[in-house]
Amino acid sequence: MMLTRFVKKGSLLLVLSLVFVSSFFVGCSAEVQNSNSVYELYPTTNMYNFLKLNTSDGRITQVQYGINNDGARFECSLNSLPLVDVSQAQNGRFKLYPTQNMYTFLLLDTINGRTWQVQWSFDEDRRGIIGEIK
Repeated sequence: MMLTRFVKKGSLLLVLSLVFVSSFFVGCSAEVQNSNSVYELYPTTNMYNFLKLNTSDGRITQVQYGINNDGARFECSLNSLPLVDVSQAQNGRFKLYPTQNMYTFLLLDTINGRTWQVQWSFDEDRRGIIGEIK
């Protein structure tokens, strides 16, 4: 009698564990499918600013939204030239990584490993790709 109760409880725990683990993997696979998006938004530590990355060619824009002022909303280019030829462009190729400096991100070409330092700013002269990291 004790053994049957123990087996039933053990079976229930096993089934619940499998359901939990399988739901985790379903969530992971959904994220992987979304990695082929043409555009992705990356938050900055400034709550009003995001970086919009074209994941196929590496172009980036700074996107600012506003709460009460339409004039506070804008989008400006950090690099308007593609970093790869059109024939090499592929969704999900480029990714952005934040650094400890709130204005600096690293841009990675996930195919060939090239990496660039990217700076966003409110000042037009201080934003863009600062240079390739070699």
